Amino acid sequence: MDNHDKKRTLIIEAATKRFAHFGISKTTMTEIAKDLSLSKALLYYYFPDKISLYAAVLENIAKKMFHKIDQGLVDIDNCEDAILYIIDMRLAFAMKYYNLFDQTIIGNSMEIPQELSRVIQLVSEREIKTIASVFNKANQCQELHVENTIYIAEIFLNAMIGMRFCVLKDKKAMFIPTKDEFDEISKMQKKLAVIFLNGLRNQEKS
Repeated sequence: MDNHDKKRTLIIEAATKRFAHFGISKTTMTEIAKDLSLSKALLYYYFPDKISLYAAVLENIAKKMFHKIDQGLVDIDNCEDAILYIIDMRLAFAMKYYNLFDQTIIGNSMEIPQELSRVIQLVSEREIKTIASVFNKANQCQELHVENTIYIAEIFLNAMIGMRFCVLKDKKAMFIPTKDEFDEISKMQKKLAVIFLNGLRNQEKS
C-alpha cells in the first residue's frame, strides 16, 4: 500500500468513527481533518465533499462485512445455516454502524447521490454473489439442485429487501428502520429463508 492509499485509509477510518458516533449530519469535514491533524485542503484533495467520503466509508464497511461473512461460510456446510448466518451478519453490522444510516441522505431513493447509488449497487451485486455461492455449494453437496443460482439468489434478496417495507411503521416518511424494526425484519427474513429453501427442495421432488 503506497502513501496515498495509506492516507486515504486513515481518513476513511477516522470518518467512520465520527459518523458512527455522532452521525453524518452532525460531523463536519473540519472535525475529521482535525482528528488526523490534516489541513482541510488536503482532506478535500482525497475527498471533494462529505458525500464522497460517506460513500467511501459505507463501501469500506461493506467490504469488512462480506470478508467476515466469507470467513464464516467456509465452515458452514448446511445451506440453511449458511443463509441464516448471512442474515445474522447483516443485522450485526447494521446495529454496529446504525448511526451511519442517515435518513436525510438515503431516506428518499429518488434523491440518493450518485456516489451512494454506486455503493448501493455494488453491495447488492455482492450480496447476490454471496447468496449464489451458498446455493452453488449446496448443489455440490447435492443438498439442492438450483439451475440458475444467480437468478434465484436475486429473487431471494429482493424478497428479503421487501420485508423492510412490511415492518416500517411509517412507510411514507421512513426508509431506514429503527433498531427494533431491524431486529424484527431480521427475524422475518429468517422465516422467509426457511420457507424459500423448503420451496426449492419441494420443487426438486415434484
